[in-house]
Amino acid sequence: MPASKSNPLSRKWLSRLGFLCVGLAGLAMVFNYAYLSIRHDMELITAKQPNVFEVFYQRARILAPAQLAQFIDQSAIKTPIFSENHSALAYVYGYDYKSRKRFAEIPIMPSLHRTLAAYQYVLSYPEVINLYAIFDDHQLLGMIADNRDLPARLLTTKRALGQRAPWLHYFGCASFPIAHQLCSPDEAQVSDIYTDSFTQQQIITMYFPFDFYDLATRAYRHGLMGIDIAIDAAFKDVLQPYESSNPTRTVITFDAAEPCSPGHLCLSTPLMRTKAGADLYLKWSYSYGSFVQKVVLYSPAFKLYLIALLLLMPTWRHLYSRLYLLAHTDQLTRLPRRDILDQALLQEHDCLMILDIDNFKSINDSYGHGVGDRALTAFAHHLNNSIRSGDTAIRWGGEEFIVLYKGLGNDAEMCRTVARLLAQPIAIPDLPTPITFSAGIIRIRDYLSVADAITLADELLYHVKQRGKHNIAYRQGLEIRLVREPGAPQEAG
Repeated sequence: MPASKSNPLSRKWLSRLGFLCVGLAGLAMVFNYAYLSIRHDMELITAKQPNVFEVFYQRARILAPAQLAQFIDQSAIKTPIFSENHSALAYVYGYDYKSRKRFAEIPIMPSLHRTLAAYQYVLSYPEVINLYAIFDDHQLLGMIADNRDLPARLLTTKRALGQRAPWLHYFGCASFPIAHQLCSPDEAQVSDIYTDSFTQQQIITMYFPFDFYDLATRAYRHGLMGIDIAIDAAFKDVLQPYESSNPTRTVITFDAAEPCSPGHLCLSTPLMRTKAGADLYLKWSYSYGSFVQKVVLYSPAFKLYLIALLLLMPTWRHLYSRLYLLAHTDQLTRLPRRDILDQALLQEHDCLMILDIDNFKSINDSYGHGVGDRALTAFAHHLNNSIRSGDTAIRWGGEEFIVLYKGLGNDAEMCRTVARLLAQPIAIPDLPTPITFSAGIIRIRDYLSVADAITLADELLYHVKQRGKHNIAYRQGLEIRLVREPGAPQEAG
């Protein structure tokens, strides 16, 4: 009898142990599937990436350094009349390589749009930051889109051209001065990846040799044509390939054996070959936590795994509710995502407000996407702290948010409630000025669909954007009013 009493208990523990083993085995399969899936995606993404070195080699063939030198020589004005000229299409500049001083800065005005058209065409590519030619007479002549990126003095550590690796590569042999035959058959020489001291962007430079007979001086001139290519712009499709599951760290490198950091899952693949024959590699690195959160949890295999667990586990209702919360929560801001807003939720509230962070694109462009993410997080935290219990804040997408309000009986009460959002500045250490926003708020009517309500609120938001930003607009009868009147001082936090 005692043995028969112990049998049910043994079967119970064996069942639990078996369920645990099945669950762990299924989880291991999910991890393996996620890894193979992300590696497959990496191969597809790199296969679609055009070879920028081949593209810009073809562009460089249309550039004529002789035309650049002739334009500067024949220009009557070597520096602009005004320090800032926002109507200029580009700026042609010149430096003396020995003295390092700038001796020319000539704006290309719209009336001269055909001047150096080939240079303007190549510079119009978003990947290209700078075009320049280094001549054997120690002149550096070039074209740039914004003269604010031009230093007063050339910051080069090597005044002698013969000390530069590309110069030696093409002109350093004894036969070149005699026969004007390049020392290397390479069509282009590519620099290491470096951070530009003026634009603070990661740059790779392609150098192209040139050699021509100058009729004006009746002598041969030679040198290097350089194209500065921005890494982030040229390789954005492989550095940030996804909307939400991007790697923790992405690197473009010439080093095939770059070590993997501890606690990271690393993937590497050859990306493309330069015109000089060197291989460029793409490295993706996921921290284990990021890999689980960004890749595994959103993989189809994990969804199937969860379905199997839901069918097997007696506590599936509790698990389902937790998964639902995870699936409908924005990973960055921890606010509900837009897919929770349906007609039923809309009609449970009295007012809908749509908010948009002011100048968010310039934050990303000037300070980077990391600072942009911190700005979004700070703004979401500000929303959560400023709304009342029963109100709902939603991450709508990008820099846009939605707040649903309950129990706002009249316009005066509505203005007092939403004014809390304007009362306290939103500051983060990464930005020199507080984060501001524009918003539009409407009253929810029974006949309004979600799309209609969003459209009406968005029209009011646009009204604020056109009138100074950092305010909230609402309708009072046929008029559009602002919560904070223009010119009124903001309340101190």
